[in-house]
Amino acid sequence: MNRLMKKLLWTAILPLVVMALLTFGLTSLLIGRFAEEETYAQLEREAAIVYEAIQEGRGIPGQLDVLVFQNGQRIEFERGGRMHRMMPISLDPNDLAIQDEVSVNGTRFLTYLQEEGDIQIVTYSPVPFSNPQFQQIYLILAGGFILALLVAIAVTYWMSRRLTQPLVELKQATASIMEGRHDISLPSVTNDEIGDLTVTIGQMNTSLQEKEALQKSFISGVTHDVRTPLAIVRNEAELLELGVVHETEMATTGKSITEEVDRIDRLVNQMLEYSKLSAGSIPLEMELIQLDELIRRLTPRMSEWFRQKDVTLDLRLETVSIQADRLAMERVLSNFIRNAYEASPVGGSITITLTSNRLEVTDEGNGIDPSIQHAIWDMYVKGDRSNGHGLGLAITKLLLDAQGLSYGVDSDKGATFWIGWT
Repeated sequence: MNRLMKKLLWTAILPLVVMALLTFGLTSLLIGRFAEEETYAQLEREAAIVYEAIQEGRGIPGQLDVLVFQNGQRIEFERGGRMHRMMPISLDPNDLAIQDEVSVNGTRFLTYLQEEGDIQIVTYSPVPFSNPQFQQIYLILAGGFILALLVAIAVTYWMSRRLTQPLVELKQATASIMEGRHDISLPSVTNDEIGDLTVTIGQMNTSLQEKEALQKSFISGVTHDVRTPLAIVRNEAELLELGVVHETEMATTGKSITEEVDRIDRLVNQMLEYSKLSAGSIPLEMELIQLDELIRRLTPRMSEWFRQKDVTLDLRLETVSIQADRLAMERVLSNFIRNAYEASPVGGSITITLTSNRLEVTDEGNGIDPSIQHAIWDMYVKGDRSNGHGLGLAITKLLLDAQGLSYGVDSDKGATFWIGWT
């Protein structure tokens, strides 16, 4: 039995036991009080019957438990009826109250004293708890309580197993995920919170599998991107070391080495920047910026670059000011425009649209593969439209999140990356 099942059993059974004991005790008290009052009333009626029989000079009914005294001395009267009883107790009427309780030879009796002149009539009866009828009632109550307790234990145990077994399986599944194993077995999905947790863990496992696959792909891509320029640098350096590079080619060789080193440097810087943004260690300077002016200053820097593919830029800008970090917005826009350029065909067009609450960058490319569109903002994701390392949009996402801006991508004929604000 697991710990949770024990807690559930105690949680269900302990209140039931307390409630049953309180109910049993209160019921016993009430029944005893009521029975005691009824017994005294009956004893009073019996004393009246006995006095009436004495007055009329006839025998005392034999079924009555009664003692008769005159001036404190017990006297015997003729007993009538078919149920003549022996008088087993000896009492002194002077020691009794009208309603009293006495114990004789370990047996407790309720007594009623009626005094008429020098005659004292004492009727008596065993206390209700000693009455076999009441004992039977208590036995029935106790038996019902024990039966209800056993049923409660059985039902609680059954329910506990139904509740805890899926949790035990989920615990084993999460332990397997922590160990890096994703071939897990999950319990059946039920229509409750445990079912929701099962679905969530299944989705988490799938997401982690995708992340691990993307991470492996990213590491493989980064390794290739680093190894290629390193190989070029090594070859060029060996040629220089061997002295086989002609003096007229020295500048070209040096430029080649510098370009490859710069490629490695950009990759390392991107990885460091993503790490810092994820940790929130790069502060942003929020200010009111004129977004249309920022776009007009940024795009001319790319004109020479656009001419390589004869790509044109169509600006449809309204005058808009927003609270943002200037450098971060330049980085975001540059990334959007660069991606649009990479996706554009030769002679294509990129449209930048700015309205009062939205900025859109639209290209005329082939759009985004639906299989990665939901994860395009995640690290390691690199589509056919990108020549980078799969870090650009991941960094863009962190920059936009830090500024409290909404964002997204729509892809039909081409792709539209957008930013929204209120």
